Amino acid sequence: MTTKVLIAEDEALVALDIAHELESAGYTVVSQVSTGRAAVEKALELRPDVVLMDITMPGELDGIQAAEEITKKIGAPIIFVTAHSDEATLQRAKLTRPSGYVMKPFEPNELRANIEIALHRSKTAPIEEEPLEMFPEPSEGLEAAALGADQFKFEGVKAISVLESLPVKDLNDLARTAVVQDINAGEFVSLDGERPNFGFMVLSGRLAVIKSTPHGKELTLDLLNPGDCTGILRALEPTDLDTTIRGQTDAKLLAIPTSQLRSIADKNPHIYKQISAELMRRNRRTNDLALGLAHSRVESRIVAALLALAPRFGRPSSTDDQTRIFLTRKELADLTGTTPETAIRVTKNLEREGLLDLTKPGVIKILSLKQLREVVE
Repeated sequence: MTTKVLIAEDEALVALDIAHELESAGYTVVSQVSTGRAAVEKALELRPDVVLMDITMPGELDGIQAAEEITKKIGAPIIFVTAHSDEATLQRAKLTRPSGYVMKPFEPNELRANIEIALHRSKTAPIEEEPLEMFPEPSEGLEAAALGADQFKFEGVKAISVLESLPVKDLNDLARTAVVQDINAGEFVSLDGERPNFGFMVLSGRLAVIKSTPHGKELTLDLLNPGDCTGILRALEPTDLDTTIRGQTDAKLLAIPTSQLRSIADKNPHIYKQISAELMRRNRRTNDLALGLAHSRVESRIVAALLALAPRFGRPSSTDDQTRIFLTRKELADLTGTTPETAIRVTKNLEREGLLDLTKPGVIKILSLKQLREVVE
């Protein structure tokens, strides 16, 4: 069965050109539409395998809005084909989590490559992460200790490593102002250059710390998993303001106003010593990761990244020498500055060598940490 493609393009000649290229390559063009609303209707009717979407579609829905509706209703991969490359448009388009982005004028090979990558990703979409039991069940007497504060928020604040030594009353004051905040995948939590007005700990899901190069390329510097308190450090010691944090997956945060955090920290100066120690530990971790990624060979960079991620993201497996990392190979590619295709090729080679198990979508199982270390040594 051939791949079914829906083309949403308001310029008829461009649409015909795209259709000709795709049909010549063996794809089936199920329909060509010229408005965002028509794209949604045809997608629901024809259920295409992939949708090529122009961003500037006329009518009540532009291409980004149409893409968002299609993704929610049928989950078809979206590839934007557009002449617009301004930062505001790109950022807005990214929030729909497209599977590809092709600039006009495009090369036929580039278009086909984007389609094949989109199809591969849709077939290997990551499964939901296993729940992480972070907070204990309410224990006898804890409600009284929390002085009436919301149980979950109190225990959440108490679980933040740099705050755990605070007096109960101060923990309670922080809990009273804390809120549980939902973050969608792609949604920005804090932006480059902005001083955050709240600190946070990740409760579930995952966030990405990203940095843009002068050429507009995004680099993923770190991933924040449940229990991570980078957001608290960023609020209390805002020295790292040249990066952006956004949702890598749908996530929940325990957010506390910066003003309240600073007020409590100023009452308890020893907290700043703990923050300094934590920042030094993180700098060492970042340096270790950077040294590992400094290898010229992409294979070594990918192995080094897996070894660096294993202590933080790994889940216990059948033996001490094995671990499972809940990470897609697209995320691995972002962290190592390579393409998803290369990450897939390298990890498949490691699987053939008996070092990884990739049979479960969205999970990279390291079969031998010791042998994997020997690869980079």
